[in-house]
Amino acid sequence: MYDVGFGDCFMLWIPAAGRDRKVLIDCGSIAKRVKSIADIVEKVIEDATEEDGVARIDVVIATHRHRDHVSGFARAAWDRVEVKEVWMPWTENPDDPVARHIRDVQSRLAVSLNAAFQAAPVSRELSDLALNALTNESAMETLHSGFNGNPGRFFLPEPADEDNPDASRTRRFETTALPNTTVFVLGPSRDKEIIKDMDPPAGESYLNLVDSADGRRTAPMPFSSDWAEENHGFPLSEADELYIRDIGTDMEEGLAVSLDSAVNGTSLMLVFRIGRAHLLFPGDAQWGTWRAAMDDPDWNRLLSKTRFYKVGHHGSHNATPIEFVEETLDEADKLAAMVSVRPRRNWPHIPRKPLLSALKKRKAKVSRSDQKAQFAPFTRSGDYWVEAAIELD
Repeated sequence: MYDVGFGDCFMLWIPAAGRDRKVLIDCGSIAKRVKSIADIVEKVIEDATEEDGVARIDVVIATHRHRDHVSGFARAAWDRVEVKEVWMPWTENPDDPVARHIRDVQSRLAVSLNAAFQAAPVSRELSDLALNALTNESAMETLHSGFNGNPGRFFLPEPADEDNPDASRTRRFETTALPNTTVFVLGPSRDKEIIKDMDPPAGESYLNLVDSADGRRTAPMPFSSDWAEENHGFPLSEADELYIRDIGTDMEEGLAVSLDSAVNGTSLMLVFRIGRAHLLFPGDAQWGTWRAAMDDPDWNRLLSKTRFYKVGHHGSHNATPIEFVEETLDEADKLAAMVSVRPRRNWPHIPRKPLLSALKKRKAKVSRSDQKAQFAPFTRSGDYWVEAAIELD
């Protein structure tokens, strides 16, 4: 777990014949702790460099396009890293019309909200939510077309192959890039009802009022001369003007929260089975994805075997369900959990104390990236990373 501050960057080292295989899951930050994201990227590449001087990462995974998960991929240094495969959620597939619609609505809304928040000061929390959801174009370009080695791109879960469903990466697959590893894709869902959560509420109606390029409104602002002319000059009282302005502010604040949830709804939720160890990486998956996984008997049994847990969404309220900790985990006392976080004044409840307390109550071992003191099975390397060794037998 690289100490990126407020963000995610994890590397798996999987034992295999010849050499260990490496999996990088996310690389981003919106607020550093000690080292900048540029420093972290250089350290990741240094750690991935093998004896012949070549940096190799077998699989690079971007769970979703939030800045705190992908901003590090904007660095030019990735051009010298050999990569075999890149995995992204199906919502990043450029050839999928539903995915294109979701990305368009989310991106346009993010641009519009950022423009609105720059024009009228708002809380740091709302500003961060809107900024985090921007397109992150340079980083996404690296993920879609960068790296050395011409890696294959896979958008998960892939559509089912009706003729041979076991052959496609629908919900469970193996890859030659990761020997002795089975991957389970628990999200994002392709269910139409859950997909609705990826479309920000009121997103389309709001976007009818803004220009997709730079956030300028295509309808006149209230109280402007254009507004007065179109409404035949009917005057509004000062109280009316304040009321309408408040409605606009509330709408934008609500949309910022909805947009953040919508992008998180696209997050990959993966389980790696290596030997007998099950490692759970849910990205920032929220209630819809978690609920679908936990309501499925097979997936629930799979989740019960978790021995390593990357705490979802930095330990926020809309990620890890309490049932997962209190009821699903079979042997929580054998669980190692890591939470990548940096406390921020605008998000004082992240990570949530009730979640950390519930994990510790069940005797799980929990490590935070922002804490110097470590304990078994965790070790720390200065200001760069925290490591845990997971038994595979």
